[in-house]
Amino acid sequence: MVGLKTRFFTANGIVKAIDNLSLSIKTGETFGLVGESGSGKSVTATSIMDLIPDPPGRIVHGSVYVDGFNILSDLPKLAKIRVKSEKDVIIKRNKRAIKRHGYVLSGIRGSKVAMVFQEPYLSLNPVITIGEQIKEAILLHNRRSIAESLIKRETLNKEDVEKMIDNIMSQPDLLTRQAIIHDWCLDYGIPDLETPVNDLVNNSTDRDFIVREATEMAFAERENLNIDDILTARDYYKNVDDLHELNLRKLELESTGNEAGLAEIDARISDLEASLRSEFFSYRLRLKIMKRRYEKPFEVVAQRKALELLRQVNIAGAERVMDSYPHELSGGMQQRAMIAMALSSTPKILIADEPTTALDVTTQAQILDLIRDVNKRSKTSVLFITHDLAVIAEMCDRVGVMYGGNLVEEAPVREIFKDAKHPYTTGLLNSIPRAERRFEKSARLESIPGTVPNLISPPTGCRFHPRCKFKMDVCGEKKPKLIEIEKDHRVACFLYSDEVEEEPKEEVP
Repeated sequence: MVGLKTRFFTANGIVKAIDNLSLSIKTGETFGLVGESGSGKSVTATSIMDLIPDPPGRIVHGSVYVDGFNILSDLPKLAKIRVKSEKDVIIKRNKRAIKRHGYVLSGIRGSKVAMVFQEPYLSLNPVITIGEQIKEAILLHNRRSIAESLIKRETLNKEDVEKMIDNIMSQPDLLTRQAIIHDWCLDYGIPDLETPVNDLVNNSTDRDFIVREATEMAFAERENLNIDDILTARDYYKNVDDLHELNLRKLELESTGNEAGLAEIDARISDLEASLRSEFFSYRLRLKIMKRRYEKPFEVVAQRKALELLRQVNIAGAERVMDSYPHELSGGMQQRAMIAMALSSTPKILIADEPTTALDVTTQAQILDLIRDVNKRSKTSVLFITHDLAVIAEMCDRVGVMYGGNLVEEAPVREIFKDAKHPYTTGLLNSIPRAERRFEKSARLESIPGTVPNLISPPTGCRFHPRCKFKMDVCGEKKPKLIEIEKDHRVACFLYSDEVEEEPKEEVP
């Protein structure tokens, strides 16, 4: 994320919710975002997903890179905004560009970036069962992989089983064996065999016996589907995915002004669209007329995967929960169901926006353990948003401290707790009860004077300076630049540097 600016155009004025924010999350890392309520943490999360409600909000500047693609590359084309005054703003939206932008992001949200919201009862549909909601997420992004797994299952032979068993028996580590079996069963669309195959391998050393029994069980899972229909479905969804990737590439080329590349991409898109209309006309017609017949194999696989995801997030009685409505579950179970839905497409980034809000301490610990396990098992990067510093210390590798829509400090989590630099960060840390001071009669918890600023008319210069006990004249005049003062430790404060942040031109699209 580079130079992000998010605004809300209200009747009372323009809310400068996020102001020139830049941060990065490494692969497999858990990055914590902490700050008081109203500091811009949740708006940052929704900006990454480009889920800012419009009206009244809009991202007006910046870039958000997900898996190397800038999801805001077409930002200038989405709308033209004319600001006459704080309360008089004219927005002219480009409906065609917004429609294309939504289409492009539909293949990224949930697939490459997933989010767990802080209030699951507001995020889950109250009139659809938990199982159906998870299945919908699975089918939305995984039809091609489901078709491939169905083909593998229906064409499975003894040699495939032998290869898998030989691979397992060559591994001395039990966890590695379990992981191989898990991946193989998912790849071949037979997740129900994971436990029986594990039992076989753990209870016998006779290779031929294991191969024979595993082959019989695998063959019993076949459903004698029409392979030609599944092959056609796979090719169709492959073309749909390829078309989406070409549109991503087109947006990148448009942002760089590469006319030659654009002409080539446009030709490929036209050819692919023509292919989808002509070669797959018969399949699309049959799918429309006999939808239930053609959808059934996919729904069966999605049902199995949804059940496995619920078990993976440690929900007791997963079969019962599949048929339950959100109001029939506790807050902790609702949050687990949300995490299962977020993991349905193995995203590269998981955004957890205060996922333990309103949960009891025991359930909080279970949810945190679950997110940690997801991070370790699948190497998914996690953006963990909270106002609880104790949770940050337990969960995160690095932490960013936000105040008034700005990132004021960023460092490895140990460094933040050991040697915080920014006055706001030290104020937050000093407000935490500490065991080593419990016998000091004079020990009092410190508080930061004042309140979070009104972001319609935020303070000039450093937004924290009205509450800072170290403020200088320059703090109210200029905005400090976020600079690296030690290895991997960045801070925006004039106590450590005289560098001033150069305000980028307000590119209101």
